[in-house]
Amino acid sequence: MPEGKSNRTRVIAAFVAVYLCWGSTYTAIRVAGEHLPPPVVSATRSILTTLLIVAISLGLRKSLRVPKGEGPKLALIGLLFMSGNNMLLTWGETMVPSGFASLIVSTLPIMVALMEWVLPGGEPLNKRGWAGTLLGTVGIAVLVWPSLHGHPPAPGARVGLGVVICLLAALCFAVGSVLSRRFHFKADTFVATGWQIGIAGMFNATFALVTGGFRRAVWTVHGMESIVWLSVMGSLVGLVAFTYLLQNVAVTKVATYAFVNPMIAVLLGVLVLGERLAPTELAGMAVIVCSVAMVVLSRVGGTKSTAALDREVLAVSGDAVE
Repeated sequence: MPEGKSNRTRVIAAFVAVYLCWGSTYTAIRVAGEHLPPPVVSATRSILTTLLIVAISLGLRKSLRVPKGEGPKLALIGLLFMSGNNMLLTWGETMVPSGFASLIVSTLPIMVALMEWVLPGGEPLNKRGWAGTLLGTVGIAVLVWPSLHGHPPAPGARVGLGVVICLLAALCFAVGSVLSRRFHFKADTFVATGWQIGIAGMFNATFALVTGGFRRAVWTVHGMESIVWLSVMGSLVGLVAFTYLLQNVAVTKVATYAFVNPMIAVLLGVLVLGERLAPTELAGMAVIVCSVAMVVLSRVGGTKSTAALDREVLAVSGDAVE
């Protein structure tokens, strides 16, 4: 196969992997959360992913050491990503449909943009960014309004609490993203990810033990399949594909995952889980996706260097963790 055609094939495959692997995590989280307590889901997927990363790193003869002083920072980011974000998202998806949760969490780039605007040395929002932020707020209101006024998306769903929990999950990841950018890690990205997930996995396992999660766990085939999918396809394959795209494709194209993945999650929720969104909720989905696109593209445009743009997109990459 000619080199140019081969490269295009790899790029297309990487985009498909990012869209499907990361878009499907919401469905897998929902299934896993139906069979196992959220702390158990977060603990087992984190530990399995860490073992895979360690095995691959050793196979590639990568050093597992990290520069002096980066350990505590990696631990903090890992706890925000894989404990705060992941555990809260898994809990939230026990109360609202997976597609619904994905749309709530998709506001993550807006949160990051607002934090960067407020913090010293951060990037100010331009007009398109502010328009996207305001539009996203309207989209959230349109999305949740029918569910909070007599039309719950699922029988017995605690929609209000589920929305708050999903927003807190997104906030944890947003805080971790902003801190990660400011820490300027020098460690190998793959190894650093392993440390982050591994530390969070130990915390999650301890939390699950203390709260009796392992004692209450019912290890079903579907539950274990979902955890394996989250660990292998969501955290590992998705991350590798995303990193490859950052190295080979314009960052504005890579950033499309931020508004494509929620649509994939909603579609899979309908096809696999039989979820349904009311017409007004579909309208809210369209508004949110447009708002996220506006914010993301407003932050990757302009005169930044390629390296700066890569860091910008990495800062709002959600799914090594979701």
